[in-house]
Amino acid sequence: MNRTHSHQSTDAPSATRTRSPLMTRDFLLLVAGQGISLFGNMMLRFAMSMWVLDETGSATVFASILAVSVIPTILLSPFGGVLADRMNRRTVMVALDALSGLLVLVCALVFAGFGFQIAVIAVMQVLLAVLGAFETPTVQAALPQMFREHGQATMRRAMAVVNQTQQLSTLLPSFLGGVIYAMLGIRPMLAITIVSFVLAAGLECFIRLAAPDRSASMVDGHMPTPLEDLRAGMRFLVRERPAVFRLMLVAALLNLCTVGTSGVGFPYTIRTVLGFNATVYGVSDGLVGVAGVMGAFAAGAFAAHLAMRHLPVSLAAIALMLVPQGVTFLLPVGAWAKLVVLVAFECGAIVAASFANLIIIPAIQMSTPEAMTGKVMSICSAMAMCAQPVGQMLYGWAYGLFPVAAVLLASAACLAVFTALTVPLSRRFAQ
Repeated sequence: MNRTHSHQSTDAPSATRTRSPLMTRDFLLLVAGQGISLFGNMMLRFAMSMWVLDETGSATVFASILAVSVIPTILLSPFGGVLADRMNRRTVMVALDALSGLLVLVCALVFAGFGFQIAVIAVMQVLLAVLGAFETPTVQAALPQMFREHGQATMRRAMAVVNQTQQLSTLLPSFLGGVIYAMLGIRPMLAITIVSFVLAAGLECFIRLAAPDRSASMVDGHMPTPLEDLRAGMRFLVRERPAVFRLMLVAALLNLCTVGTSGVGFPYTIRTVLGFNATVYGVSDGLVGVAGVMGAFAAGAFAAHLAMRHLPVSLAAIALMLVPQGVTFLLPVGAWAKLVVLVAFECGAIVAASFANLIIIPAIQMSTPEAMTGKVMSICSAMAMCAQPVGQMLYGWAYGLFPVAAVLLASAACLAVFTALTVPLSRRFAQ
């Protein structure tokens, strides 16, 4: 018989009431597996970027590889959602992490025999991006399967724990990777990556998740093709759940703005406009990374009390954090004063964005039927990923033509209007 996370003990109701749903073995294994897998992935990315920089003297080559690898992620992510709705999600996660470890092992053997080659690195990163395109919607669909019956508050707390783990797993390689690379070189980092993927797959083997009900996806007695399944997902969003689709647009637009201001404007302003060196930028970027971790933990502390009515407040907070940054560049103050204000309020914006994301994503998951969760979350991920290059190009163009103050204040004004437009949507979800 299939056993799922929801099979709680029936002979001890008092223990069930006092024990947090998040303390189940299955959820802890899911979080540990995802954290270790992401740690290995980020360690690999750091190692490859350092090696390419040392060998070519330019980070542009590796940045171009990463940019190209985004394309299969966007194109294949919706099909990952289809897979997540048809197969056992635990099996998918185990297979993807195991394949990731095998891929890095094969590439490491090629490097050992023929030396490090840019073409092999490019192929490896693209294939890892393809595997990641299938894994992300699978994990996002597994969480509602675990916690749907416990309500949206528990769902937000679970998502907060996942966010905290992701932030830590992303930040740690930045600190550890530099030390390991400087002391031991790239090969031990490849070994750490392989072990991470294998360990993650091993932990995920013990997660108990029932296979999805395939009959829920059947149409006229037959299983639709993946493209038909995707079209059914889009029809569901546009016709049956237009409010959910609008909320997904909110998430995409928020991602566009965040990527533009922090991913493009932040480094451009510090390095080019203010003229600081790479060390100062590295410290500043590290502080923002720490703020991301703090934001994830802060949002997690309030997760059980967050609701859709708080979404406009979170978006307004992001807009307000941009105002002092813009005003500072209108005042006759020194570069260091501008840097302090820029970093401090950028950290505040990252924290506010953590709250907004923790409100939006669980609301989408809980508003979607179990049979549609994988497809809907994959479409949401694809929209968010599409927003990233658009934000990068838009803000790159804006910072190239207009003063920093104009870009930041215009962004704050647009976010304020955007916030006002989300008020009716938040009220609809709150009903």
